[in-house]
Amino acid sequence: MNSTIPNGTPISLRSWPSSSKPQEQDAISVFFERINREQGGLRSITEDGLRQEIAEAEEGKAGKQDEGDTEEEDEEDPLDRKKELLMARDEMLGHIESAYHSASVTLDFISLLLSKDTPVQATLSMSPALKEIVPLGTLGVDRLQAPRIDKAQKDDNKRIAKGWKIQNINKTVDTILDSATRLEKEIESETKYWGEVLAISEKGWAVCRIPSEKQTLGVRFGFPEASLTFKNQSLAALRRNADGSIALDQGFAGSEPQVLRVRVQVNGVDTGSSAMPNAVADTAPVEAFILQARNTIFSSELWQELNRESRILGGLGVQAVDDIIVLSFNSTKKIVLDLVPLNDSTPLSSQPDDRLAEGIKLSLNLLLSFAHRQNHRRRTQPPPPISGRKRQTPSYNLLRPIITRLNHQRSIDALSSLLSDLRSIFSSASLSSNAEFKITHSPPQPPPIPNISNAERTVLALTSSLEATAIFKITPTTTISVVSQTAQAPAPTIIYIITLNPESPLTVRFSAPAQPLTTFTAVKEYILHATSCALAADHTSRSPSDNEIHKSAPGKSGWHLVVQPNVLRKIFEGGKGKHLGFHFDRKEGSGLRFRVVWDWMRFDLNDDSNIMLGKEEERIRGEGVYEWRSKRRQGGKEWEDGEGEVVRSLGDVIEGAGRWVDV
Repeated sequence: MNSTIPNGTPISLRSWPSSSKPQEQDAISVFFERINREQGGLRSITEDGLRQEIAEAEEGKAGKQDEGDTEEEDEEDPLDRKKELLMARDEMLGHIESAYHSASVTLDFISLLLSKDTPVQATLSMSPALKEIVPLGTLGVDRLQAPRIDKAQKDDNKRIAKGWKIQNINKTVDTILDSATRLEKEIESETKYWGEVLAISEKGWAVCRIPSEKQTLGVRFGFPEASLTFKNQSLAALRRNADGSIALDQGFAGSEPQVLRVRVQVNGVDTGSSAMPNAVADTAPVEAFILQARNTIFSSELWQELNRESRILGGLGVQAVDDIIVLSFNSTKKIVLDLVPLNDSTPLSSQPDDRLAEGIKLSLNLLLSFAHRQNHRRRTQPPPPISGRKRQTPSYNLLRPIITRLNHQRSIDALSSLLSDLRSIFSSASLSSNAEFKITHSPPQPPPIPNISNAERTVLALTSSLEATAIFKITPTTTISVVSQTAQAPAPTIIYIITLNPESPLTVRFSAPAQPLTTFTAVKEYILHATSCALAADHTSRSPSDNEIHKSAPGKSGWHLVVQPNVLRKIFEGGKGKHLGFHFDRKEGSGLRFRVVWDWMRFDLNDDSNIMLGKEEERIRGEGVYEWRSKRRQGGKEWEDGEGEVVRSLGDVIEGAGRWVDV
C-alpha cells in the first residue's frame, strides 16, 4: 500500500486546496476519489494500518535528519533513480488529470449557467454527460437588489466620466501632436541624410552596406588594387547625426589624417618643402572628409611601400633612419621623406627648392597609381602554372625612378655647369664668338609593351630610359657631342657617348673614346683636354719646312703642333724655339681655370723629328704663364660686376709668347 504513495508520504485526509470553499458534497466526492486512487479503495484501509504508516513516516524523517548530519549521501542506485522518475511522472500525470477535471467541471458549470439566456452558444461548450444529466436552463443568475443611485449621483458620475474622457482626449491629442512633430523632424532628418547619401553617390563614391552592420550604409574610398590591409581600412560607415547630417565613421583607421611630406635640405637646412594641405574643418561637407580619408589611406600605403623599398636600396644612397627616409642628391643636398599628421603641419614660406620637392611628391603619387595598374593587369591575366615554390610579391618601384631621374638631372647639371664655365673662360679670353653649347632632351620612348594604356606608356617613357644631348662648339672646325643616357633597370646607371664632328682636326691626333664612358669625371677630363687641343689646333699656322725656317727672319715662322695635341711649338733660327701649352683644370667649388704656359727650349735642327732635347741644362730661360678663370668664386658664387675681369685676350697672349727675345 505504501508503494502507491509518492515519496512515502501518508495520505492526507484533507481535501485539495482551492481558492473557493467547496461544497460538502463536492469535498466528499473528491475525498473518495483520492482514496480510490492512492489507497486502492476503502476496503483496504484499516485503523492499524494508518497508525503504522504514520509511525513509519515519523521514524523515516528522524533517520534521514540524523544521517544528513553525520554521513554523506551514498551513491544513487540506477534502479532507485528510475523508480523516482516513474514516481515523478505519475505525480505529474496526477496533477494534469486533476487540473483537467477541475477545468471541465468549471466549463460545464459556466455553460449550464449561461444556458438559460443563450442556450445555443452554451450547448457548444457543454459536455455530453452534463447534457444528459441536467436539462438546459436549470441554473440561472439574476440581480437580487437594484443599486441605490439617485439622479444627482448619476449626473455626477456622467460629469466625472465626461471629464475623464475630455482629459484622455486632450492627452491623446497632445500625444498625436508630439508624434507628428517628432515624425516631421524625423522626416526632415531622413530627407537630409538620404540627400547627402545621394550626393555622395553622384560624386562617384561607391555606397554599400557595412558587412558587420547590415542596417548601416557605408562608403568605399580606397583603391581596389591596394594591399589587403589598406583595402580593409578603406570602408567607412555613414552615421546619421541628430540633425540628419552624415558623420563619417572610420573606426580605428580614421583617428588622425596624415600626409607624405618631401623636403629638400642643403647642409642640413631646409631649402624646399612640398605643399601641406590643411585639415578639414568640422563644419566641412562629408565629401571633404571622404576625400581626406582617401588621401590618408593613399599616403599611408605609399609610406609603407617606400619603407619596404628603402631596405634594398642602401647601395644607392637611400637610408631609413627612425621615421624618415633620406635620398642623397649630391654631397651637400639630400631629399628627406616622412609621414606627418595634418594637424602638426605648419605652412612654410616660399623656398627655392619647393618645386623640386613638390615634383618628387607628385611623382611618388603617380608611381604608386602606376603600381596599382600593374597589380590589376597581373590579376586579370591567366595565373602562372602551379608550383611548389611560394610566389613572392616584389616591392614597388617607387624610389628607383626618382633616383634615376635625380641622377640624370645631376649629370645634366654638372655637364651644363662645365660647359658654362668653358664659355665664361672663352668670353674672358675674347673667344666668345666661337664657343657655343646647347643641351637638348630627347623625347621619351616607351618600351614596346603591348596592350597598355597611354597613361602607362607615359609613365614608362619618363622612368625607364632618359637621354639628353649636349653639343659644344669649341671652334668653327671642332664640335663635341655628348649623349647622356640614364637607365633604371637593373639599377640606375649613366653612360656618356662622346663623338667629334668628322671635319675636326682633332680626329687625326685625338679621337673620341671608342667605348661609352661611365663616370662624369672621365667625361670632364676628356672635354677639357679636347678643348685645349682644339684651341691649340685653331691657333696654328701652316708648318714651314726646315729650309724656310733657316732662311726666315727670327720669329717670322708660325706656331705648329707637336706630338702632344695641346702643345704648340715655334722654332727660330739657330735652333732656338718655344713650347706653348694649353691646360684646363677644375677644382670643386673654385671654378674652372685655363692656363697658357710657354718657355724657351733648344732644338737639334739636324734631327728630322724636331723633338725637344729633354735635358734640364738645355733650358735657356724661365717659364711664362697666363691664366683665365671662370666667373665663379670660392663656393660656386658668380663674380660681381667688374670683379675678376682680365685685360688680355688669348690671341694677345699667344702673340706675346711668340716674340723673339735675346737670350
